[in-house]
Amino acid sequence: MIGLIITRIILAAICFVGGVLMIVYRERIARVFGKNDLAEKYLGAGGTYNMWVVIGILVFFLGAVILLGKLEYFGL
Repeated sequence: MIGLIITRIILAAICFVGGVLMIVYRERIARVFGKNDLAEKYLGAGGTYNMWVVIGILVFFLGAVILLGKLEYFGL
């Protein structure tokens, strides 16, 4: 039981930090991976950067879901 709690805390911390870093360093990530044509088409100019912000926010909230233990509903 304690091991599960510690694992959740560690995974949540990784997701929190990863999500924030994705938002802060979105320009560098876009330079490494290149522009995303689909994001540019549907999100307009700068869509690739906005895509990385949205992904960062989703990763951040995934950390909150992991921390609260709500992934059990999905069998994870």
